[in-house]
Amino acid sequence: MIKQKITIGTVCFLLDEPKKRILLLKRLNEPMKGMYTGVGGKTHFEEDIYTSCVREVKEETGFDVKNLKLKGVIKTVLQGQPSSWILFVYTTSTYSGSQIICPEGELEWVSTDRLNNYNLIGFIREILPNVMNDSPLIEGTIVHNTKGEVIEKRFN
Repeated sequence: MIKQKITIGTVCFLLDEPKKRILLLKRLNEPMKGMYTGVGGKTHFEEDIYTSCVREVKEETGFDVKNLKLKGVIKTVLQGQPSSWILFVYTTSTYSGSQIICPEGELEWVSTDRLNNYNLIGFIREILPNVMNDSPLIEGTIVHNTKGEVIEKRFN
């Protein structure tokens, strides 16, 4: 029997509202190498979700963040693999500090009107419109392949 694995994690989108831009991460590693996502990662066993997000943002960007807004809870399933994530999706426009070189990939501030020109991971492309506006909290499941393409989506 194949061991199935569910990982709890966070993804955060830092917003520079005056300049109408968002911080994205171009992934350095597989799966989905070269594709864009928000910053974040795994929640440690002893951490609460919010603290995990704050820590991950600091580790990947160098920024200290506050006033995180929970925008959604998404389950992602990697097609054909025993891997699934429960992702808590946050945004914030309250951050301070200096940007660092990210060990996970290349950080890039992207103009919000140019997001469609970027090679976004499929489930990020699906949720970003709701994340970027005042939509109610989103919740659902997205099945994707190792190329980041959405195979199936269910939102509640």
